[in-house]
Amino acid sequence: MPQAGFVGRVGIVVALLSEAKALGLRAPKPGLNEGRPGLLIHVSGIGETAAAMAAEVLVDRGCQALLSFGTAGGLAAALESGDVVVPSQVMFMDGHYVDTDHAWRARLVAACAQADIALVDGRLLTTRQTLLNAGIKYLAHTQSQAVAVDQESSAIADVAAAHGLPFLAVRAIVDDAEATLPLAVIDGVDAYGRPKAAAMIGGLLKAPWQIMKLPGLASSFAAAERSLRAVCAAAPDFAFATESAR
Repeated sequence: MPQAGFVGRVGIVVALLSEAKALGLRAPKPGLNEGRPGLLIHVSGIGETAAAMAAEVLVDRGCQALLSFGTAGGLAAALESGDVVVPSQVMFMDGHYVDTDHAWRARLVAACAQADIALVDGRLLTTRQTLLNAGIKYLAHTQSQAVAVDQESSAIADVAAAHGLPFLAVRAIVDDAEATLPLAVIDGVDAYGRPKAAAMIGGLLKAPWQIMKLPGLASSFAAAERSLRAVCAAAPDFAFATESAR
């Protein structure tokens, strides 16, 4: 796989509309969105299939690198809400893993370090379903040795590998390894993170205790989005272009 040592357009896949807003889009829409110069953003919706389709669209549009961007769940006990994982490896459900682009990652780490933003290394696991509680997260961490989990990155990595393109992931932690996610919230949003009021209210009425989780979850999402915005500010092109090429 070629190293990201040249100037080119970066294709960014995000699952949620809120994650696209962290990239600076004021009114993102599902599908393709023009980002700042050098970036093309596709809001795919949640899941591997949607992410893979979005990545293929970005390649067809001439993107020369693919980035998985957004939020994640923490698996390693040391991670807290707002920590940013830029993994050196992405792991698939079948247990195999791929390396992210070393040179590109190193440049992003250096750019963020100049802004006093520490990025977490490690392995990122992609699963087909949200890991809802500490027990499930502990099992996933033990089996995979991954520090964080999402639902899209491995599919995007697969597309990048198929086209010989550099790949990187930037994921900010929302729920830490001990957090329990309220199912009413998971079921109460659509694939793009837009609320489905009736489903959410119905879920909360069935299990009212979940209401107590909402303020903490909102705070965790806010911390993750602040961190994502900070990375964007420190490296507007995600350090894809080398200094010599600027």
